[in-house]
Amino acid sequence: MDTNQFKAYAKSIFSNYETRMWKKEKAVFLDHSQSAFKQLGYDEMTILEQRNLFGVKSRNLLVGSADADILITAHYDTPGHTGLMMLFSPILGSALGSMLFLVLILLPDHISAIPNWVSLVTFVISLYITITFFIKNKHNHNDNTSGVIGVYAMAELIANDQELRRRCAFVLFDHEEILPGLLGSRAFAKWRKMTYPDKEDGVVINLDCIGVGNILTVMTKKNHPGWHQIADFMAQSGYDTRKVKGSLFGTSDHAVFKNGVSLLFQKRSLLGPLYIPNVHTRRDKVCNLDEIGRLTETVCNYVKTI
Repeated sequence: MDTNQFKAYAKSIFSNYETRMWKKEKAVFLDHSQSAFKQLGYDEMTILEQRNLFGVKSRNLLVGSADADILITAHYDTPGHTGLMMLFSPILGSALGSMLFLVLILLPDHISAIPNWVSLVTFVISLYITITFFIKNKHNHNDNTSGVIGVYAMAELIANDQELRRRCAFVLFDHEEILPGLLGSRAFAKWRKMTYPDKEDGVVINLDCIGVGNILTVMTKKNHPGWHQIADFMAQSGYDTRKVKGSLFGTSDHAVFKNGVSLLFQKRSLLGPLYIPNVHTRRDKVCNLDEIGRLTETVCNYVKTI
């Protein structure tokens, strides 16, 4: 079997399925992805239509058995064109940059000495950002096409290892980007906990924005042994690794699972804190497939140890 099928899958997404914000776009992408997983030899696939917090059905693609001990996951929906909110990230990092932006937008409404024209400008910017949540971002090579590619690359690496195939399943989540976020993964996690309560302690490795950056961030919502284990393994494998717990900004689908972790690449901002470059903007055109291949091979080696 060609061990670079994930690169062909990646290029097909870049060419034909780069935006996946609306229902029809998602449907054709899921059809394409099911065909691609079949080419790797996976026959056990299900599209789970699960109602989320808003009562809307999230369509989550499950490849493998839902009661697997290890889940390799990513979200497949793409964001709105809200990159203006990341204006200060290259200088201050994602968290501080977003906080400063929000302060500058909200503060004028609470200071009487601020001229009316300033309040008007900030109101217009706030309105613009609200509208852009519903205007699909044109290019999405990193967020989160890179994570989807990573899941597929993991499936390719595991395809001929019967023991790992028995222990692992792959999930592509819907509705991560839509506010308040994590709707598809939350619906899936709730269903899995009710259906397979003995799997609540299962390992979940989420891949999010792994196409750009030189610092590997290993995120968790709460402290658990698996977080330390995978972070240490990645560091020992040569990655410049940072561990982050309970981050307010950048939380991904791992957060809805008891033992979930997310892997993502970031860059160092001008003043030091980390950020993900160009996400939610039309400049999101870069995705390093060779680096995804290296990362997924390392993660696969880690999975073999647990």
